[in-house]
Amino acid sequence: MKQHFSEEAIQLFDQLVEWRRGFHVFPELAFEERVTSSRIIQILESTPGVEVTRGFGDTTAVVGKIRGKIDDNAVMLRSAMDALSLQEETDLPFASCIPGVMHGCGHDAHMAALLGAVKLLSNHRDMLIRPIVFVFQPAEEGLGGGARRLVEAGLLDTYKIKHALGFHFWPKYGYGKLLLRHGVMTALSDRFHVSVQGVGGHVAAPHLAVDPWTIVAHLIFAVQGLIGREIDPTESAVISFGRLEAGDAYNVIPGQVDMWGSLRALNPEVRDFLQSRLEDIVPLLARTFRGLGTIKYHRNYPQVVNDKDLTDIVLSIAFEYMDKDNVEILEKPLMSGEDFAFYAQIVPSCFMLFGTGSKYWLHHPKYDVPEELLSLASGWEAYLAFRLSTMGIAEEGQIG
Repeated sequence: MKQHFSEEAIQLFDQLVEWRRGFHVFPELAFEERVTSSRIIQILESTPGVEVTRGFGDTTAVVGKIRGKIDDNAVMLRSAMDALSLQEETDLPFASCIPGVMHGCGHDAHMAALLGAVKLLSNHRDMLIRPIVFVFQPAEEGLGGGARRLVEAGLLDTYKIKHALGFHFWPKYGYGKLLLRHGVMTALSDRFHVSVQGVGGHVAAPHLAVDPWTIVAHLIFAVQGLIGREIDPTESAVISFGRLEAGDAYNVIPGQVDMWGSLRALNPEVRDFLQSRLEDIVPLLARTFRGLGTIKYHRNYPQVVNDKDLTDIVLSIAFEYMDKDNVEILEKPLMSGEDFAFYAQIVPSCFMLFGTGSKYWLHHPKYDVPEELLSLASGWEAYLAFRLSTMGIAEEGQIG
């Protein structure tokens, strides 16, 4: 069967590219993926044997299902749909037509690959034992938490999900390599908003103002000092600022500066400590320079934890489908956040990466997914779900 899936996926290449480019040229932000979901619905409804649910959980989510011989213990494949608030700089002929919005995380390619897997599995639907559910999920990026919304709306119970699978194209790692690990796969991912208030004034008379820029400058160095001097050097943590708002004129000291940032950690105790220190430092440091500082801290995404038994099975299937040299076990978790974690908290799950060897990192305005990998990813997703669906009782017991 692996040969069938591989060859059929290669035959789908032109269609995969067309789908991917269609998604890429018209990106949509979290919970606004209306055109995207309409295109997905059209493709799913034209595929034999696929039952389609639109708007699950009162969102833009689209859920497809291919029934098996039993209507229980479903295998779930998930792709995110949303894009980023980012101005594209790829110069691709199919670059984003929406100013300031870009598929800079590869979700356009993820959707195309999963749609290809739907087509492949439709061809072999008469052989399926367990149903396969395809989740096109909104709002994975940043503040969205689309997975949490779907879980709260009862997705896993409604579709009787027993195992959840997710994958992500990933730059820097070897081209075409499948990468995964047992246990913790991603970091805890939080966000926070810092507001520093001073007293505005003329830039030529700073002594008559309270300059919030000075406070912010000291604050940024103090925060990085937490990482370098207040946690065990063997622990991993990151605090980064990604957004800043202040002022309207070059010659006016603003009265307020607002910053938004993210904290990532692998150890929950380290996260607790750093959150506490941030909440101490912001108001105290601002007061030192005669200002007022506040912080609102939000715990965003938990860690993706790959189920050990399921990951063992996924690895064995990967060795069947591709050369063992193209399968790699990661030594360390990623510092990235991923809301697939909300599924993994409830059902045995496995989250995987496909290396692209790309020069630019995720969320870079020049990030692009090599389209030559679409057939490989699509065939792999389909074959993996097929094998999990058609496993015998003895095999299934290993990952029950």
